Amino acid sequence: MNIIRLTLLTLCIAANSSARFNETWAYLMKGEEKYFPVTSPITDIGCFSASVDPDGNLTGGHQTPPRLSGANPGTRYHLVITMPWSTTLSHLYLDPELPFRQRIIDGITERCQPFDGLQIDFEAISSKDRANYFKFLVAVKKALPEDKLFSVAVMARWADHKKKNPQDAFDYSFIGKVADRVIVMAYDEHYRGGSAGPIASLPWCTRIYNYASSTIPGEKLIMGIPLYGRSWQKEKTTAAMRNPEVWTDLRKRGVELTSTSENGGSYSYSTNVTINVHFESMPSLNAKMDLYASRPTQGIAFWRISQEPLGFWNKIAE
Repeated sequence: MNIIRLTLLTLCIAANSSARFNETWAYLMKGEEKYFPVTSPITDIGCFSASVDPDGNLTGGHQTPPRLSGANPGTRYHLVITMPWSTTLSHLYLDPELPFRQRIIDGITERCQPFDGLQIDFEAISSKDRANYFKFLVAVKKALPEDKLFSVAVMARWADHKKKNPQDAFDYSFIGKVADRVIVMAYDEHYRGGSAGPIASLPWCTRIYNYASSTIPGEKLIMGIPLYGRSWQKEKTTAAMRNPEVWTDLRKRGVELTSTSENGGSYSYSTNVTINVHFESMPSLNAKMDLYASRPTQGIAFWRISQEPLGFWNKIAE
């Protein structure tokens, strides 16, 4: 009888995913406040995002923490800072000899005043800017008031990647020493523009988690979990065509040709294409939470609110 009770108790504890983490982060896009859940275990909200413009000024994003009726008492709000995906721009932004870096830091310290924390999410950093990126993070940390929690979002990395790219800018060990929290973006295993496949398969996430948990202190480690899906079109339907190829294709399809002196020739036809869709389900999300709860980890971070399965927040808050 005692064994049965113990088993039931274990199952109840396992069912409550949020109870196994000290912190549950979730990202909220400006303009999507209406999607914030009425009930959830969310402890930290990443307000996404203020972006760095070409001149090094901050633009867009939340000016103050949003008012969310469903937020739990004590919820912390973090201003997230992003930049365009451009290694050229990041090279200029991070150069201490140029005015952009200090302009960005000054903008950050001013904008983050009403927030509980500040997060840097710069993703297009090349290895040649590794040292300047580290110095930038140190400078931001130093410029922030002591009561602001400083977090850094990092690209997904694993042990073999580190061996092959020893000068990679996303050095988990160093960043883990500077930041109060490190959010590991363990998603986009298969990305837009690449081949079709899972957003974040469990074996892939395991490699990332093993590396992250061995290089980042457990009390600082936040593992990112995707809530979204992607679709890929298998067949390529756009192409440049030589004139003889056009006529061969036209004869094969037997469709009507339209031709004018102003616009040249044209014709239309329909064809079947295969769309491959991959997305996160409740079982896959639960598997990731189980994985990340298997070792000392401060918490998890969901990207992002409004993309979750139906009833997701209620299920993990039970």
